[in-house]
Amino acid sequence: KGALVGTVVSTKMQKTVNVAVDRFRVHPKYRKRIRYTRKFMAHDEQEVARDGDVVMIVPSQRISKHKHFMLREIVRAKGQL
Repeated sequence: KGALVGTVVSTKMQKTVNVAVDRFRVHPKYRKRIRYTRKFMAHDEQEVARDGDVVMIVPSQRISKHKHFMLREIVRAKGQL
């Protein structure tokens, strides 16, 4: 519940990954899909995620000021189909 799927955009921090999550909404008048992107910091204890990986993050107890998600699994590694 509350799980999000997004792309890893930064792994420069220790035990933390920055995940960009895309949401799409349809414009009420023009019926065109608009993409909204929001970035979340997620805790990666084993530091297994790499830039470009598609990952699933789940909400957790707040770990730091900006970090309240944990890495659940790597859905697709970069370069994999």
